[in-house]
Amino acid sequence: MTSDLSRRYFLKVLAVGAATSAGALSACSGNNSGGQAEAFGDVTAGNISALLVGQVKAVPGAPVFVGRDAGGVYAMTTTCTHQGCDLATGVSSSQQAITCPCHNSVFSFNGDVETGPASTPLEHFKVDIATDGTITVHGGATVASSVRTAVS
Repeated sequence: MTSDLSRRYFLKVLAVGAATSAGALSACSGNNSGGQAEAFGDVTAGNISALLVGQVKAVPGAPVFVGRDAGGVYAMTTTCTHQGCDLATGVSSSQQAITCPCHNSVFSFNGDVETGPASTPLEHFKVDIATDGTITVHGGATVASSVRTAVS
C-alpha cells in the first residue's frame, strides 16, 4: 500500500509542477527573443477622462501602455526589451514602475530602464486625442520618449 501512495503522491506533484511551469512559460513567452516591440496598427486606448495624471495602463488587446503625466499623454510598448516578455501585468502604481515578470527588469513609468537585465528603454508611439477625448495610439509611428500629446 505504501508504494501505491508514493505513486499517487509522485503523480500529483508532477501534475502540479507541470501546470506551474506552463503558467510561468506562457507569461514569459515573448513574441521574439530580441526584445523588439510587437508590431500593431492604430488602436483605441480609452478616453482621456479615465486616465489620471501619474497613471500607466495596459491597453486591452494591444501590446501597448498608455500613460499620462504633467506634460500630457504618451504610449509605449508592453514588450520587454530584454527578451520580449509581456510587461502588461507588471505595472505598480505605488512604486511608479513596471517590472518584467520573466527576469525582473524594472522600467520607469516613462519606459527608462531602472534595473536590468534589460539595457534598452521601451519604445514610444504617437498618440492622438480626439475632441471627444478618445485616445488613439499609432503603433506604426514611433516617437522620442519625451513626446507628449497635450490634454485640452
